Order: sequence, then structure tokens, then C-alpha cells
Amino acid sequence: MIQIEKARKRLVQPFLQNLGLTLGQGHARILNCLLEEDHLTQTELAGRCRMDTTTMSRSLDKLEKAGYLVRERDPDCRRSFLICLTDAGREEAVQVHQGFDRLNDVICEGMDPEEQELLKKNLERILKNLKECPGL
Repeated sequence: MIQIEKARKRLVQPFLQNLGLTLGQGHARILNCLLEEDHLTQTELAGRCRMDTTTMSRSLDKLEKAGYLVRERDPDCRRSFLICLTDAGREEAVQVHQGFDRLNDVICEGMDPEEQELLKKNLERILKNLKECPGL
């Protein structure tokens, strides 16, 4: 698993750097999630991205400063903001999404659909086992 993660990072890091994004801060994941659906609250976005709210807040600040997103007042809740992609953010998010698709193609190269489904089920089982484990 460690070797797989290192190999994945070796491919992803230069790709993200070319886009001006930083690996490990969730920027690409945030943009990809917002491409699927924007106008989300920070809490909703953090849940979808599986990030804690502190990390999410710092990443949103950086992405907003870069001009990729804006925070708009939530008309349903005066204390809340909705996170929205800008036009530049949408362009960046499309590139991120295409890169993720290419990475998935590389990962699944040579696997037929049944093998891909089996891999997905096995990885879901591993994740479930790890989440349910009380400790070592």
C-alpha cells in the first residue's frame, strides 16, 4: 500500500505543480468536488472531501486568494457562506478532473470491468476494516 501511494504521488505531484496547486492540502480534491456541485457550505464541502474543517478553511483561503473560488452569503442562513467556483476556478477544476480521470485509467490499465469492480469491493472492505479497528 505504501509503495502504491508513493507511485501515485510521483505521478500526481508534478501534475498538480503544473497547475499551481499543492499536493497534500486538498486543493485538487476541493476543486474536483466543487466541479461536481458548488454553492456548498464549508461543512458540506469538508464532508464531501473527507477533510477536517480547519484544513478545509486554510485551503479555501488559499484557493480564494488564487481567484479560484468565492464565498457568497447563504440566503438561508446569515451566519453561513456558500463556496462557489469562479470562472478561473472552473477551468482549473476541469483540468484537475481530467487529470484524476487519467490517473484512474493508469491505475486500472489491463483490468477488465469485473476486476475493477472486485478491486473496488476489496478496497472498500479494507477501509471498513480499518475504520472499525479499535487500535493495534
